Amino acid sequence: MKFSELLDLAQAPGLLPPSRLASDLALITSMTPDLAAASMPSADPTVLAANYATHRPRPVTAVVLTQDEEDRIARCLTALAQDVDHCLLVDSGSADDTAERARGARSDVRIMSAPWADDFSRQRNLAFSEVTEGWLCHVDADEVLTSAHAGRLRRVLGVLDYLLNAFDFVVSPVIADIGGPVYTNTQRVLRADGPFRFRGRVHEHPYTPSGLAPARIVVDVRFDHSGYLPEVMEERGKRDLYVRLARLSQAEEPDNPKWVYYEIRDGLNPSASEAEMQAAFTLLAAVTENAVPDALNYRTERTVDSWSLLCELALRFGDADALRMYTRLLTESGRTVEGTYYDTVLESSRILGRLSVLIDRITSAEGVEEPSNRHLMGRLFELQATLALASGRYEAVLPAYRKATARGVGQSVTEDFAALARLLVEAQTGTV
Repeated sequence: MKFSELLDLAQAPGLLPPSRLASDLALITSMTPDLAAASMPSADPTVLAANYATHRPRPVTAVVLTQDEEDRIARCLTALAQDVDHCLLVDSGSADDTAERARGARSDVRIMSAPWADDFSRQRNLAFSEVTEGWLCHVDADEVLTSAHAGRLRRVLGVLDYLLNAFDFVVSPVIADIGGPVYTNTQRVLRADGPFRFRGRVHEHPYTPSGLAPARIVVDVRFDHSGYLPEVMEERGKRDLYVRLARLSQAEEPDNPKWVYYEIRDGLNPSASEAEMQAAFTLLAAVTENAVPDALNYRTERTVDSWSLLCELALRFGDADALRMYTRLLTESGRTVEGTYYDTVLESSRILGRLSVLIDRITSAEGVEEPSNRHLMGRLFELQATLALASGRYEAVLPAYRKATARGVGQSVTEDFAALARLLVEAQTGTV
């Protein structure tokens, strides 16, 4: 039996008898194909469940990078009470009460002093010299395990140890920005005695010694992240730090295109001029021109993300041909939602532009109105009001509607207004 087959049984109601194995397997949401094809210790799920009942999981150590985190460290550590056996703080010289509040939250906290060297990977990798067995779960001080998921991490790591003990892989809990996106390819949990180490001064991930992306498993364990809230980014100078580290990395690895991607993504001001947008687009397009997205490794892992950013830049300065090309690449690479979004923006812009031309064309016809075509002219203004509503030319809606009603038509627009009013009430109150 393959691992994916066992998961299919566990996630389909009634196919597996209720057991600890079945409930813990249900926490696994996806995996890379190499792990999906892994053979299980037994082809009999009943045997697997019985043996799992006596399985002893490896210990779990939370690794937290800290520097002046007194306002958030206790909440971070307390939330992990059911999921980790030990806590290791890799502290970069906190001058506040971070250490005291950490020890107050958990009595087992160890603190390793490590001066900041402009390298997040270096700080994370120091944990491997301090912890040599079990799992390392890398958690940032501004990340909090959601209370509804307490206990899940320990359970899912236990079942992975039991079924995939002979395989090397990393585990990705879900990290949800408060009020923002949700990340699933986080790669935060790995075995202390495994082959993977973090690389990259910033936006670091674990890799094999040769720089390949490891096999990965995504689990239904969620951390809520407050570190990207605008006020936090501003207070702690995170954007400037990320850009500076990306530039340092680019100087050290000028042939690695992902540092250009990070510098533009993190550093380009949303209100940048069209010329700045075009310059960023030209640079990123050049460095990713020959990248092969299928070979996920330290160099190429941000290729498809770069295509998405190139779409956004092309959209902002209006390069339809570039937007069309990178949209196609996104779709072909499996990023269907992004591809559909940019393709829809491109096509809708074309359609809206055509509608706008039609609206202006109707206005120009007003000059040849006469008594014999007055009623038809009213219908034309009725159509103009509808087109203006559909295309967002709201300044043209009321004038066209009034001209239509003055000529004895406009009922369809009146009905549109009534429908929109009902929708607005429903949107605001949840009732019709």
